[in-house]
Order: sequence, then C-alpha cells, then structure tokens
Amino acid sequence: MVNIGEFARLGGVSTRMLRHYDAIGVLKPADVDPFNGRRSYDVAQLPVLNRLVALKGLGFSLDEIGVLLSEGVDPAQLHGMLRLRQAEFERRVRQDRHALDRVTARLRLIEQETQMTTQIETKHVDALTLAALSATADDASRQSTGTVVQSLFGQVIDRMEAVTADRTAPVAHYVSISDEAGVHITAGYAVPSDSVPGLEVYSLPAANVASTIHQGPMAGIAAAYQTLAQWAEANGHREVLESPRWREHYLEADGDDETHWIVELQLELT
Repeated sequence: MVNIGEFARLGGVSTRMLRHYDAIGVLKPADVDPFNGRRSYDVAQLPVLNRLVALKGLGFSLDEIGVLLSEGVDPAQLHGMLRLRQAEFERRVRQDRHALDRVTARLRLIEQETQMTTQIETKHVDALTLAALSATADDASRQSTGTVVQSLFGQVIDRMEAVTADRTAPVAHYVSISDEAGVHITAGYAVPSDSVPGLEVYSLPAANVASTIHQGPMAGIAAAYQTLAQWAEANGHREVLESPRWREHYLEADGDDETHWIVELQLELT
C-alpha cells in the first residue's frame, strides 16, 4: 500500500485528480483511514489508473470511463482504441501541416508581387512517407512527365478511395536516370507508416532543398524549373543538376481547372 502522493507520482497524475476520481467513483482508494481520512492505494491499482488516463485521452467522458472500467477493458482493446486515436492525431497533423504550407506559399506569392522577382527559399524539409505508385517517363519534357504523373495520381486516388484512406498532401518525386533521358517518377499522398493496399510505401528522406512557388496551369511550370536550375548554377550547387531530384508539392490542386493551382517546386540539395 502507498499513500495518495506516492500513487499519484507513480501514475503520473495529480493528487487532486485522484480525489476527484474517488469522489465520482471511477477509482476508489484501496483503504481510507476512518480517523483522519487519509487515502491509501494498492500498487496493483496502477493498471486501472493507466487505463483511466488512456481512455480520457481518447476523449471518453468520465461517466463513460466508469462504465468501461466496470465492464473491463483488456490490453488488446485498449491498444486498438489508442491506435485509432493515434491515427486521428496523425491525420490532423498532416492536414494542419498542409494548410500551413498553403498559407506560407500564399505569403511568398504576395512577397513576389511586391518585389517583382521570383523568390527562392532554401530550407530543411522533414522526411515524408507516401502511399504511392511509380513509373518511368521516356524523357524529362513536361509533355512526357505530365502524362505519367496524371496517370499515377489517378490510380493512387482510385485505390485510396476504395479503402476510404485519407488523402492529404499530394507529392510527386522526380529522379533523373543516370546516363539516360528517362525520369523515374513517384506520385502519392502523405500517410502514416501504415500501408494502403495496392500502393507502395515510399519514403522521401529529410533533405535540404531550394524551393519556389508556381501558380497556374502545370503547362507553365517549366519556368519554375528553369529558375531553380539557374539559381543552383549560380549558387554553387551545379553538382545536383547532374542527376537532379525534384519534388512537386501540390498545395492547391483541386479540379481540372488549373488556373488557381499552387505548387511548391523543390530541388534537393542534399
């Protein structure tokens, strides 16, 4: 038996919360001194407290938790609930990250309007996992790569919709094939580590990149590629252009009308 302060420390909660749990009946102390009212707990009650805290983190009310604890929640059930909650948090983080990237891109476009120059930004990007498909374009022309990318995204969307997988942050990755004219292309959506049936799990490593924002139809994105290539040539990154690795992050790309599309183009520097 341990006192309430030690039990609170072991369980990672406050003594105030333990008193509240006692008052509403979801976790009673093992013993209460009839003379001074001091609560004592059995160490064997820690698994119950752990479940209580976990269920509260899942969004259950204390009344609902009381019912669940009285009925018993085995570790497998709790693990499944926590995995679902984890997936929901990861989905929100991806959506928030994508929304922030869209706002940042808009700000960069506004700054370009006032400066009358294309803005190049160098930055570090985190690793990203995609549910994706890959194919090879015969050459690096937009006509060739665009057809491949469009086909890949169409297939990816169909397969993700078939299993109701969340689609956030579409990305296309282009890797030039050494000594050949072809380009290896991977297109997909940012996902957690869990795979989507029928799709590859493709890992984009963390990297330092130079990036610019393209607005409008994809037929005109060649100008952004040229701008980044010229920047790399002028700023000591000529070597990356020998076998360049490009990323297109589609920040606003809904519908067939590409007039208002916004794409962040990134050239990997490392």
